[in-house]
Amino acid sequence: MARTPPIVGRLADSARAATTVEAAGIEPIPERERRGGPGASFTLWFSSNVQFSTLSAGMLATAAFGLGWVQAMLAITIGSAIGAAAIGITSTFGPRTGVGLLVQTRGPLGRVGAIAPAVLVFLKACAWFAVNSVLGTFAVQTLLGGGFTSAFAIVTIAQIVIALVGYSFIHTVQKAMAVALPVLFIGVSVYGFTQSDLGSGFDAEQAGALGFVGAFALTVAVHASRALSFSTYAADYTRYMPADTSPRRLFACAFTGTLLGSVWIGGLGAAIGTLAFIGTPTDLVTEVLPGVLAAVTMLALGISTITSSCLDCYSGALAWLTAGVRMTRWQAVLVVGAIGATLGWLTGQGDYWESFQNFLILLGNWIAPWFAVVLVDRFLVRGPVRPPSRFGPGFVAWLLGVAAAVPFMSQPGVFTGPIAERWPALGASAVVVAFVTAGLVHALLTRVARPETRSSKEIPA
Repeated sequence: MARTPPIVGRLADSARAATTVEAAGIEPIPERERRGGPGASFTLWFSSNVQFSTLSAGMLATAAFGLGWVQAMLAITIGSAIGAAAIGITSTFGPRTGVGLLVQTRGPLGRVGAIAPAVLVFLKACAWFAVNSVLGTFAVQTLLGGGFTSAFAIVTIAQIVIALVGYSFIHTVQKAMAVALPVLFIGVSVYGFTQSDLGSGFDAEQAGALGFVGAFALTVAVHASRALSFSTYAADYTRYMPADTSPRRLFACAFTGTLLGSVWIGGLGAAIGTLAFIGTPTDLVTEVLPGVLAAVTMLALGISTITSSCLDCYSGALAWLTAGVRMTRWQAVLVVGAIGATLGWLTGQGDYWESFQNFLILLGNWIAPWFAVVLVDRFLVRGPVRPPSRFGPGFVAWLLGVAAAVPFMSQPGVFTGPIAERWPALGASAVVVAFVTAGLVHALLTRVARPETRSSKEIPA
């Protein structure tokens, strides 16, 4: 009987491991089950940012805010770097404890206090699932023809299945997409950059009351918020890595993958925005791209949307469990998929651009102060701190950070704070105000709590 070559056996074992449905929920991953390395974070975050929502955010800079392409690229790079740094830092939290970041925030926020951001992450995941499902549906519908319903079913089911299988399968899919998506996007990149007006200047009429400073700051805020929203997920995709995984290498891989994907596709979107305002992937075909290139682009957009949105489905399920809901991980995945699909179906046949900008900015307004609490608790707190009670000092700091940002908030058609209304250019500073306020308050309150006897590292996840 012929022996199976060792390489074939290893490939079979890898395929079996990748496609085995994950049994773990939010409990710590035992060291014996840890696997993988920092490189997986590069491929995951690179491929997750090569998608239509990144392209859309880039188009806002030139087509909606009035920046020239060079100005837009600088703002996109700054905003993407801020978000990429957040993803890089929070990725390093997974191997240290073997649990997701939302579970870890029970320390500074308290057992009950941590429920609020967990619920918000769950709702955010459902919303992103809906947004991406609609975008993927437009791409599939344009590529294959047919009605909205059949294309929507293909996209949503594919996203849910990937998330149902779980951690290993997600990383496997993202590794494959990190190779396939650049190939598929090369054509539209060459066409977009060569045919667009890269020498365009600032359009004061388009920017309106924002002015140049406001338009530039808003572009930075939009791209920082888009990438920053992923930071709540980052540790979910490193918690299976060995505890001795190098934090520096892990940060570098996650940061670089996010930055490259965001700047490339965001810059491409800004370039296309100098040609036309693209409302849906379908508009790329009818207004910008020629025949064969349009078909390849639709394929790339459809695939990239599915592989990105499966992260929302997977991490949204973990957030739901962190909020205290008693069910299995796969059941929680179905809950996220059902809610996200319903939202997408109800809103998907309308105008995608109507709320996209508000959605991105609103994410940053509550995620930024949460992230500040996480950073202060991890890197600045020294010595004994308060053990996890019902509500920790971080919860107070988080709420005060959000409250401090309210006067600066600018959500056109929804809410505009008094400062943003008086000085529109300051409307993009709400995220910074929230971050700084929450960080300072948490540092101050934690110093008051130091007489307690247990350290945050001793707190069970």
